[in-house]
Amino acid sequence: MALPERPLGEAITLARCSVSVNADHEYRIAGIYSFGKGLIKRPTITGNETAYKALSRLTTGQLVMSKLNAWEGALAVVPEEFSGAHVSPEYPVFDIIEAEADVRYISHLVSWPPLWDRLTPRGSMVRRKRTTPATLMSTPVPLPDLDEQRRIAARLDAATAKLGELAKLRSRAEALRVAIRDSVFHEEQGNAPTRLGNVLSLERIPVTPQPDAQYSQIGIRSFGKGIFHRPPVLGSELSKLKYFEIHPDRLIVSNIMAWEGAIAISGTNESGFIGSHRFLTYRPSDAVDIRYLNYFFQTRAGRDLIRSTSTGTVLRNQTLSMKDFESLSVALPSKRRQEEIAQMLDRLGDTQNRSNQQADLGVTLTNSLLNAAFSGRL
Repeated sequence: MALPERPLGEAITLARCSVSVNADHEYRIAGIYSFGKGLIKRPTITGNETAYKALSRLTTGQLVMSKLNAWEGALAVVPEEFSGAHVSPEYPVFDIIEAEADVRYISHLVSWPPLWDRLTPRGSMVRRKRTTPATLMSTPVPLPDLDEQRRIAARLDAATAKLGELAKLRSRAEALRVAIRDSVFHEEQGNAPTRLGNVLSLERIPVTPQPDAQYSQIGIRSFGKGIFHRPPVLGSELSKLKYFEIHPDRLIVSNIMAWEGAIAISGTNESGFIGSHRFLTYRPSDAVDIRYLNYFFQTRAGRDLIRSTSTGTVLRNQTLSMKDFESLSVALPSKRRQEEIAQMLDRLGDTQNRSNQQADLGVTLTNSLLNAAFSGRL
C-alpha cells in the first residue's frame, strides 16, 4: 500500500545553530558528498581563514544539505562523529521534529534518489540551480506515522548493515592485495638493477591527421586503473599536439602523471587508437615481462622512483622525460620469475575486479530496497 505523502517541512524545521566566527578560534569543518554518501571531513581552519562571519555548528541527528548539490543527493543526517563540526551558510541545517519523524527514517529517505529528483526541475541549466530550504521543506515525501517509520527504518537498517559488512570485507581484501603486491616486489629488490632503456625501446609511429577522418585517442587513469578511450573526433578537431599510433602489448607511460601510477599496458582493444606525445610508448625486449614492470610502478617504491625524476611547477603535472625514464634502474629477476609474479598478481586483480562488480550490485540492491520501502512494499 502506498505511503501517505506530506511536505518534508512537517518533519523538519530550520535549526538555530549559527555561531559567530572569531578570528582566533579553530573550527572543525565538514562538507557533504553527493549521491547520498554522507558527510566528509575537511581540514580544521581558524576564523581568519574564512570570509564567513558565521558558521553553523552541527549536532548529532540534524539534517544538513548543500544548496548547490542537493539535487544530486548532497543531503545527510549528522552522525555522532560529526557532532561539533561546522558548515558554511551554503549548507542549511535542520532539526528533525521527533514528534513527527524518526531520525533513522529521515536518514534513509534523504539517500533515496527519487527524492533528489523532486528537489530540482530538470533542464539544460540544472547544474546552476540551487535548492533553497523552502524548496526542501515544501517537497512532498512519503511520511507515514511514527510507528510505520520506525518499522521501515529498522528493516532498512538491518539490510544496509549487512551490505556495509560486505563493503568492509571488500576494502580489507583490496588492502591485502596491495600489501601482497608491495611485499612481493620488496623481496625482489636484491636482484641486479637493470636500466630500463636496455629492456624497453621507445616506439614512435607518427600520425598525420586528416581533417575529415575520425581518430580515437587513449587516456590513462592514475593509480594503475588502466587505459580509457576518449570519444572519436575528426582530425580537424585534434589539438596541435603530435600524435602517434598505439599498438597492443606496449608499456605506455603518461609523462605528466606517471608519478601517481598513470602507466598501463595496451591490448587489442587499443588497436587503431592514437596517443599524443604525452604518452611514451615502449616495446619490450625478450628479457622483460611488461606486466611485471607495470605492477612494480604501481607500488609505493615504484611511484617514488618515478617521482624522483619528475619535475614541474604544476602540482599534479610532474613531467617525466624520456631520457630520465629510460635511465631509471629497476631490480629485475629472471624472465620466468617475472612471469610467475605477474600471473599471481593478475589472478589477484581478477578476484578484486569481481569483488568490485559486487559493489556495483550492492548499490543497485540498496536502491531497490529504498524504492520498495518508500513505495510501501517493504
